[in-house]
Amino acid sequence: MKVVSKGSFLELQRFTKLYANKWFLLVVFLLSVVILLLPSILRDTPFSIGDESFYHLRISKDILINGGVNYDALSFSGRSNFMETGLGHTIAGVSFITKMSIEESAKSLFLFLGLASLLILYLILKLHGIEKSFLMLPILIFSPAFIYLFTVVNKFAIPVFLTLLLIYFLLKKRFLISLIFFLMLPIFDLSYSIFVFVSIVLFYLYTRKKKLGLFASFLVTLGVLFYATNANLNLISDFGGEIGLSIFGLFIILFGLGSLWKKKGFAQFYFLFFILFLISLKLFWVVFLLNIVFCLLIAFNLDNLLRSNWDSVLIKELTILLLVCGLLFSGLSSIKSLSEEEPNEDIFNALAILPRESVVLSHHSNGHWISYAGMKNIMDGFMEFEGIDKRKRDVDKLFGSRDFNDVIGLLNEYDVDYILITPEMRNGLVWNENEEGLLFLLKYSEKFDNIKEGNIGVWEYKR
Repeated sequence: MKVVSKGSFLELQRFTKLYANKWFLLVVFLLSVVILLLPSILRDTPFSIGDESFYHLRISKDILINGGVNYDALSFSGRSNFMETGLGHTIAGVSFITKMSIEESAKSLFLFLGLASLLILYLILKLHGIEKSFLMLPILIFSPAFIYLFTVVNKFAIPVFLTLLLIYFLLKKRFLISLIFFLMLPIFDLSYSIFVFVSIVLFYLYTRKKKLGLFASFLVTLGVLFYATNANLNLISDFGGEIGLSIFGLFIILFGLGSLWKKKGFAQFYFLFFILFLISLKLFWVVFLLNIVFCLLIAFNLDNLLRSNWDSVLIKELTILLLVCGLLFSGLSSIKSLSEEEPNEDIFNALAILPRESVVLSHHSNGHWISYAGMKNIMDGFMEFEGIDKRKRDVDKLFGSRDFNDVIGLLNEYDVDYILITPEMRNGLVWNENEEGLLFLLKYSEKFDNIKEGNIGVWEYKR
């Protein structure tokens, strides 16, 4: 016999009424402001989070000062600017209008994008009249991918926001407005805009000829996977994925797979989730769109669990409490991880003693910080351009060789002035022993002068 208390039903009614409450959206907005600001507030350093964000901030400064960037004099010791500069122009524009610094302008812009994206999602859900789906908004706020997307300066936040606007106006049958937002996408990322275009075509096929659309979607997904040799297998945030999915969220949608799959329309959401999940194994940024579908499925499943009758109300409530706490834990863990992200002040203090536009050799993960400080890097986090394979081999040889002539030849070839070494490089990132490879020459050769000791070391190469 099923035992369900009257009090439990009353609590459920109060909970579901929250969706329709006029204060719901305001509470969601206030909560999102707190969540998106927490990583910066908790940081021990005033610097932005991550490494690639410093590239975008530097380009934004160049655009604000010089009006445009056709040549990047600091990345890889100088090269043509290969990346779309839509984000840089947007941040520079915000800074020009508000008179705030580039860093504060970027932070304000991304906070606005996060709030505006929530509003558009709310309007999209409202168009369908499914109040229970509003639960996805607080779930989304605590998802690691959402926190990363609108906390760390990255080139996908604006495209995701534009995509939501595009979808909203498509649903409203305002096709011209949708086209305008679509045409804006290549300014920020060309590959993303191609992905959206293919998705629209596949959706059109699905609405006209369902089986053909499903088949085409599956073929495109397999094509993406077979094209790629390096798959991103770190999609679970609780297992180390910085922008991955919550393992507790996966438990929830798998838990409700049997019951929701049979309901009209829900099988389509599961299929969409499956397709996006496969594609994100190669194109990591698809996880930002995948995360929206993921949170919607979590909301549907949680609502289904809340409304279901269990033999034991206590077990039901404890199960739901455990799953919800797990979702919160994933979000809070992401906040803590981002607040502890590099860089810290040590690396910029070390770079501050070097002449501007000097060439600095270090691990590529330090490259964007080197160029942000005004020096030329040998390599940074961008690994897709002509000649990268040779440069990577040469840098690996520089770090790994004790041969004086080989090292000097390569240092001269790349016009290296200084060598910067971090504790991470000494402890497994590059070397494992104190006198391994280049470390041996830095210690014993008179061609290198240690101009900064301590946590981060800097050596001058004397030609």
